[in-house]
Amino acid sequence: MTTVCVNLACPQPKNEDSAIACAACGQPLWVGDRYRCQQVLGQGGFGRTYLAIAEDRDSPLVCVVKQMASGASKNRADALQRFHREADRLATLGQHPQIPALLAVVDNAQGQFLVQEYIPGPNLDQFVPQSPEGGEALVKRVLYELLPVLAYIHQHSVIHRDIKPANIIVPPAPQPLALVDFGAAKAIADPEQLKHTATVIGSAGYAAPEQALGKAVFASDIFSLGVTCLHLLTGLHPFDLYSVSDDAWVWRPYAPDSVSPALGRVLDRMVNRHLKERYSNAQEVLADLRWSGLAIGDGNSNPLPQSAAKSLDSAANWEQRFALSLPGIVANGLAISPSGRAIATACSDGTVRLWDCTNGQAIHTFRRSLGLLGLGHRGPVRTLAFTPQGDAIVSGGEDNQLIQWNLADYSGQKLPLSGWQISALLIIPQDSTLAVGSGDGRVHLWPLEGSHAPKTLVHHQAQVTALAVDWVNNLLVSGGRDRTLRLWSLPSGRLVRTLTAPKHDITALACHPHDGRIVSGDQAGQVQVWSAANPDEGLVIDKSSGPVTALAISPNGHWLAIGAENGQLILVNLQGQSQKIQLRHAWAVRAIAFTPDSRMLVSTSADETIRFWCFVDLTLPN
Repeated sequence: MTTVCVNLACPQPKNEDSAIACAACGQPLWVGDRYRCQQVLGQGGFGRTYLAIAEDRDSPLVCVVKQMASGASKNRADALQRFHREADRLATLGQHPQIPALLAVVDNAQGQFLVQEYIPGPNLDQFVPQSPEGGEALVKRVLYELLPVLAYIHQHSVIHRDIKPANIIVPPAPQPLALVDFGAAKAIADPEQLKHTATVIGSAGYAAPEQALGKAVFASDIFSLGVTCLHLLTGLHPFDLYSVSDDAWVWRPYAPDSVSPALGRVLDRMVNRHLKERYSNAQEVLADLRWSGLAIGDGNSNPLPQSAAKSLDSAANWEQRFALSLPGIVANGLAISPSGRAIATACSDGTVRLWDCTNGQAIHTFRRSLGLLGLGHRGPVRTLAFTPQGDAIVSGGEDNQLIQWNLADYSGQKLPLSGWQISALLIIPQDSTLAVGSGDGRVHLWPLEGSHAPKTLVHHQAQVTALAVDWVNNLLVSGGRDRTLRLWSLPSGRLVRTLTAPKHDITALACHPHDGRIVSGDQAGQVQVWSAANPDEGLVIDKSSGPVTALAISPNGHWLAIGAENGQLILVNLQGQSQKIQLRHAWAVRAIAFTPDSRMLVSTSADETIRFWCFVDLTLPN
């Protein structure tokens, strides 16, 4: 083994391993009296990188020494400033398990050096020819393992600016991919910096158009990662995949294996040259992968970091904890209190019933009205919701009544809301606004507190069948028998957009709490996902033999529950795994809801039961 001299001007840098000073130029060979450089790993405009050994320990530590080239800037002061900025960035970013840790900073007469953890393994350019793993499986591995790393560095206001196959290391299994070489990275202290032209930097072919103009943004890293995936799929340099005459990427003809349409759509958006049409952050890409049903693992591949695998509930199941029987009664609607301790059911016999969620014990029953003047519903109750404080319930029935039931003294009062055939109801917590969908196509916004006047939203042409709230974009979403989805701005109630792409009556709605995706169920049994980025095409993620009757997404965003007319209750894992758990009722599912901690699902059915399903993590010891 040789020792390499770190004098960039040395005419003969290779020396014997036992040498203390360079035989050619006389410069000391140990960096910082500790690190002996043994091999040049790479060289560029910013300096040189070495494989090195830390000698002053019983067991020599293999590490990487990165030397800063002082001639890379106009003057030494600029070089020193850039060197210390990179050291500060690496000290923070290196805490991530997929980024090399910073071990030491050396600034002496020899020059400026950063000593980093050595991550063994080939880079992606070297890995692909020698590995059986390739094609779509490898690309999915790259995306699922590196997108969280991009999210991490972007959260720390850093743009990598040089993502390419050579800067992605493939360690021995089961370790995840690692992102290296932050020499070109840029820290954004103020978002206003993104508006100003900076140094043009990056690798030709992989750099985004705006980055090539000196205006890199966080989405520029998304572009570079997408281009890296195109290179992995085709084996060709990006220059060979872009058609100047068509002003478009032409990569599909060069992919030796067929690529699923879902993955193709994700990659096309990642490498879109128009910034406004590209993903703006890593979380958006991960959301699209999740909703597109692209499984994380394939065959014997182990694409997920071990640190992330457990969080995905890969070894998880849902089991029935207990069931309540309601002879002669069907619970048409269901709501869970904000504390998760109680459930309320809207029942076919005109009652509203309260139950203890922990053991199923009955708490109270609000009775059906016995006469025209008595308080209570005079027909089946269809829907209900708890107030944000959990101190009252609002119920709506086929008798066109809205009643607020107070839980402190079990009193009630009728709400004077005009309309007929109440079909959907929810309460918006931020301002305690009651949203009611009715059979005449109207949506009513009724303030339960304060002095604001009620509002009526009138654009649906048929019965409003479902309501949901997109908390991410602050929108009320309504669906109806007119086969449209309508998005209303909150709290104004202004119509923002109408989605006319659905082909069947909408029967159920839910919104993801973290990415704002809208999930709809319809009369034909389809479950579709809609996003603001692609409002004219709903992605079908499930198909039932009967109409979809209920949808719910767990508060932690991990599970989508689908209830159907045929009695099926399906739980879909939304964290990138192709995991579906099938539960059943004897007859049609009527309503479903998750508890606030996402650990329990409650369902009601036309089989006159209420069932309580609990999440079971099979990775935990009994």
